[in-house]
Amino acid sequence: MLELSRVLNSTNGVLLSKSDEAIFTGVSTDSRKIRKDELFFALYGSNFDGHDFVLEALEKGAKGAVIERPLFLIPNGKVLIKVPSTLESLGDLASTWRRSFVNLRLAAITGSNGKTTTKEMASNILSLKFSVLKNTGNFNNLIGLPLTLLKLREGHNAAVVELGMNDFGEIRRLSEIAAPDIGAITNIGRAHLEKLGGIEGVVRAKAELVEGFTENKTFVTNMDDPWVKKIGEPIKCHKISFGIDTPQTYISAKDIETVEFSAVRFRMIVGGDKLPIRIRGIGLHNVMNALCAAGIAIAFGCNTDEIQAGLERFIPAYMRLEVMDTSFGFKIINDTYNANPDSMRRGVEELVRLKGSGRAIAVLGDMLELGMASEAEHRSLGEFLCDSKVDLVIAYGKQGEHVLEVLRGRAKGILAETHEEAAENLIKLAKEGDLVLIKGSRGMQMEKVIQRLFKE
Repeated sequence: MLELSRVLNSTNGVLLSKSDEAIFTGVSTDSRKIRKDELFFALYGSNFDGHDFVLEALEKGAKGAVIERPLFLIPNGKVLIKVPSTLESLGDLASTWRRSFVNLRLAAITGSNGKTTTKEMASNILSLKFSVLKNTGNFNNLIGLPLTLLKLREGHNAAVVELGMNDFGEIRRLSEIAAPDIGAITNIGRAHLEKLGGIEGVVRAKAELVEGFTENKTFVTNMDDPWVKKIGEPIKCHKISFGIDTPQTYISAKDIETVEFSAVRFRMIVGGDKLPIRIRGIGLHNVMNALCAAGIAIAFGCNTDEIQAGLERFIPAYMRLEVMDTSFGFKIINDTYNANPDSMRRGVEELVRLKGSGRAIAVLGDMLELGMASEAEHRSLGEFLCDSKVDLVIAYGKQGEHVLEVLRGRAKGILAETHEEAAENLIKLAKEGDLVLIKGSRGMQMEKVIQRLFKE
């Protein structure tokens, strides 16, 4: 429950309506899903303006609204609060609300790849000991994170959230809102280059997570990633190190092996303890995600039995290296949630490693948000596909021609104009026993290719 006085104090808002001390049951930014007595925040962006839906939200039961522009008509009994920025105010309110939970510890995870998987693994472990709040779906930005934190209730004593970004300053602001006790950067890769400029820009943006960390904070540090290691060196806080290739890390892994398409097995070493781990799904890189999750769990005070049991319960997220059988006799690796140059390579590596006696086929959409590096990165991907000996590439998107130019004369490639065409080519050319990777950036909606394959 949110009191009107808390909202006004947190946001420095101006009350435009006459009202006694109101109590709000929650917060919403979507007038279509508003619930009775919630507080509606009228956000706006390039394609929408929440102010157009304030009256609708109030008519559907919202008790009040936070706005930037005054309304000419104020319904009786409703609360209107004017602020300079509804987005900033949403974050400020969430920040105040989070800090009111003085006994709650929070872990924040960022990185170029593996954020969601690591968050899910960590929350699985923590839930064996704590009442855990986590963000879901794409609620990892300046809107989604505040909405997540505003769901904190008296019973919660732990939270684990992922932080996403595509520009400088966003992780800093998210960290200000979340006030993490524990921070983890899974890795640094070539993502969001359009605004960040290059790998050095990615490092600067991700480092914002821990730039204010002091002795009472914990940084879970990937020592196999030279950029993450460099970020951690000047930070004066407690550190929990993990890695596979770096000697003397606190958490490491050995004897890594796969169980066909179902699981990865390995031995995790935590300090001097050794424990057998089995995690569902494919993807050898998920071993590193598991080590990072274990580091977060240790920072919360979990023991090795809880780490082992929690990782056993992990279920891979939808559209992330999800293996699917088709009625056509070939298998699909559905990795359509998102893509960047590094995750593309990991997906291709899994495709080639698991193909068996069949052929390796890649159906790939564009990698977005690469800016001036886009053509070069897609050509580089083409080289990687050739070196990896992928048998057939079906490309979809404006950058697909750059991938296929590199393949020409070295591997078979087809450029599809639509999702439907990509699916039809796959149905025509793939054979029983082949393995198919389908992947692309979120904006490419490559899951539509899969939907066509399963259409009756």
